[in-house]
Amino acid sequence: MYKQYLLLIFLLLLIFQKQLNAQQLSPDASVSILTCDPGIDVYSMYGHTAIRVKDEAQHIDDVFNYGLFSFDAPDFMYRFAKGQTDYLMGGEKYGSFMREYIEDKRSVYEQVLNLPPDGKTGLFKALLENAKPENRQYRYNFFMDNCATRVRDMIERNAGVSVHFTDNHPSESYRDLIKKYHHHFRWIDLGIDLLVGKKADQPVSAYGQMFLPDYLKAQFAGAKITAGDTTQPLVLETRTLLLFPNASVISDLPWPAIVFGCIFLIVAGISVRNVRRKKSTDWLDYWLFALSGLAGLIIGWFTLYSEHPAMSPNYNLLWAFPLNLVFAAIWRIKKWRIYSRYYFYLVAAILLLSLFAGQVFNPAVYMIMLMLLVRCGVNLFGNRYLFKP
Repeated sequence: MYKQYLLLIFLLLLIFQKQLNAQQLSPDASVSILTCDPGIDVYSMYGHTAIRVKDEAQHIDDVFNYGLFSFDAPDFMYRFAKGQTDYLMGGEKYGSFMREYIEDKRSVYEQVLNLPPDGKTGLFKALLENAKPENRQYRYNFFMDNCATRVRDMIERNAGVSVHFTDNHPSESYRDLIKKYHHHFRWIDLGIDLLVGKKADQPVSAYGQMFLPDYLKAQFAGAKITAGDTTQPLVLETRTLLLFPNASVISDLPWPAIVFGCIFLIVAGISVRNVRRKKSTDWLDYWLFALSGLAGLIIGWFTLYSEHPAMSPNYNLLWAFPLNLVFAAIWRIKKWRIYSRYYFYLVAAILLLSLFAGQVFNPAVYMIMLMLLVRCGVNLFGNRYLFKP
């Protein structure tokens, strides 16, 4: 029986030693950053970043990915809206990872890192530890904690050397940065501008810009490492693994600013014509104020309840005023109009105040503001002197 216990302990030691050796990379192993071009789906329109560990001596070629999630997770859309989305980190074979980008025709670039052997092994062990079921989940935050920033942080903490990124004088905001990726997603751009508040207009440092994969790639290209008294580039070599130069997204939808600009011209035309004819256009007020109030309820919910840090304060609520929805119902009661008409003064004042709020509005929003101002002017001054025949 004693010999059997010794044999069992010996076998366990062999298995444990094999696991340790599997985590110990050979001197010829490489660690690299994979940067993937934006895709046509909303969740992929900013691109993607992952870490590749390759060791031919041990038949290792794995990619560690912090961008895993499932639409089938319970209450996924509600939790996403509230900023309570949990993403996962996972590892997969390099070939499996690349297959998706081949199918989607998205270019992939590789930056081979200049890390010492102990840094490569330390990073690999940290990635394996992070990939364990009890460690792989994290609370996703698009601007502060996402698939790109996690890659940067893991390398900074576990590379075995000091990493130094270049700095700059911040001039671009979060909104400026993400808008560069919305050229073919103009209606999504409008939706994001409606929900993202004033904090998104603050300048972002070069370090903070690395929440976007393209900017992380550029920062890594210019980064340095310090080991002792020696300073060297962080990136040894940059390779193009996949190239699809003509993989651009084409949208047939008209831009929101054009659509709402046309609606403004229609509203203004109807208002002027009916003022000249001394005819009422109450139905325009019902629709415009009810819809702007409804938009305010939606924006207000995100502002109050979402955990996304850039949602509040949101000065879109100055034109999408939730009280407009109540006013639309009250305005239908004609005997109350002698008093309720003063609400138009409040709306006009708030709309003018919003221009000094310091938040960047989507161009389409200015068209909506003009529609509301036209209706305020018609109801306050139209028949007297603003639009005289």
